[in-house]
Amino acid sequence: MRIKLLVFLVSFLVLTGAGMAQLKETSFWGEVQRIEFKSNEIPPSLYNMYTGNKGTSYFQYCLPASYSKKKKYPLLVYVPGLHGKRGGNIKNAIDIANKRECIVASLPLFKASIDRTEPGRGLVIGFSDYPVLAKAYKVMLEKFFKIVPNIDRKKSAMVGFSNGAQAIAVLVSSHDEYILDRFQSYCLVENGMFHLTDLHKTPTKDRRFLLLVGDKLDFGRDLKIRAAKLVQDSYQVFGARVESRVLFNTGHELTLDCKLQIGTWVFAGEKPN
Repeated sequence: MRIKLLVFLVSFLVLTGAGMAQLKETSFWGEVQRIEFKSNEIPPSLYNMYTGNKGTSYFQYCLPASYSKKKKYPLLVYVPGLHGKRGGNIKNAIDIANKRECIVASLPLFKASIDRTEPGRGLVIGFSDYPVLAKAYKVMLEKFFKIVPNIDRKKSAMVGFSNGAQAIAVLVSSHDEYILDRFQSYCLVENGMFHLTDLHKTPTKDRRFLLLVGDKLDFGRDLKIRAAKLVQDSYQVFGARVESRVLFNTGHELTLDCKLQIGTWVFAGEKPN
């Protein structure tokens, strides 16, 4: 009887501890919030253009559960690849933040037009898409900043994967004043290195850039690795803050290890809670 009671008590404590741990894990962040935009506010998103979807595009963000209006927080914005979905991918932003005290958000993608005869069936973002992309992001971010104004710009970052990295590269290389004024760090994963230019100029010279490329062989892999290293070496000569890294045993993907590396870099070694 005593043995059964002991087993029951141990089991109860283990299960309760697991439940407490799970509660602690999920309670760090508040609920995901959504700001929807009508068609007369912003252009159609790349997702809507590519899929023919008529739904509204939206901006997603999430505050830490301990959020206070009296305090300033870094903002981490994630821009996904492919067509960007209707509202980006907030889960990846949360994973990258990894329980650090910040605000996370995600943006969809925008493009001037789609030519399905182009490589990637017209999805790949380029410099000709800058006017549409810049306008849409300014409208979306402006509405967000009115709701959540207490942002620490000097510690804020944008992270892009694949086509999202292309979008960020186009914005910073076009020296978009709105974006450069609100974000200090930019991480480009698996793309964007071919579109990074003029980083030695005054608007971008004091910004931080991290280029991450996987090492698994596939189409254009060696070119990406060489290009990222070349961007790093050439602009470091002029004093720009650019770093490139190779992700081992990684293909065209955003792995957990990659997310952890990004979070450590963005927050300059600040440990998660």
